[in-house]
Amino acid sequence: MGELSRNVDFEKLISYGDDLVELLKDKKDLNKLSQCVENSKSLRLSCDTDFDETLSLVQAIVDEISDLEHQRVSVEERKKIQKKVEQEEQRLKTMLSMYASVTNIIPNLDDQMLISGHIVEKNKKVVEKFEFDPANVSNFNLCNEIWKMISM
Repeated sequence: MGELSRNVDFEKLISYGDDLVELLKDKKDLNKLSQCVENSKSLRLSCDTDFDETLSLVQAIVDEISDLEHQRVSVEERKKIQKKVEQEEQRLKTMLSMYASVTNIIPNLDDQMLISGHIVEKNKKVVEKFEFDPANVSNFNLCNEIWKMISM
């Protein structure tokens, strides 16, 4: 504290104080100072309002980015599922091709109410259509008929 008093010129400080008192004695200057204080309060309120609006907009953007990130993850998951479905479809096609090669039967998978398809004999270049209605044929007889077609 001692150093501060040595560095301060008390005569200048008193002179500044006297100038300030003289300035505030004048009603016009006091009104201007009051007006400046009011304007600064108004400016502060306006800045606070703008800040709150900006903060709200930033939060809305953050929420939107979060939603978009979730959608991106969802799209990636759908792509993975689609790839698995395609792989499973390819596996089933391969199995169907193998069964057709072994049995010479190509099933018709479009009509789920009937058991139907084609018997293909490559050597004879013959295609023969077959069709069974499971409602009219027992499972045992149906199985026997299919075995007969395979062994021909």
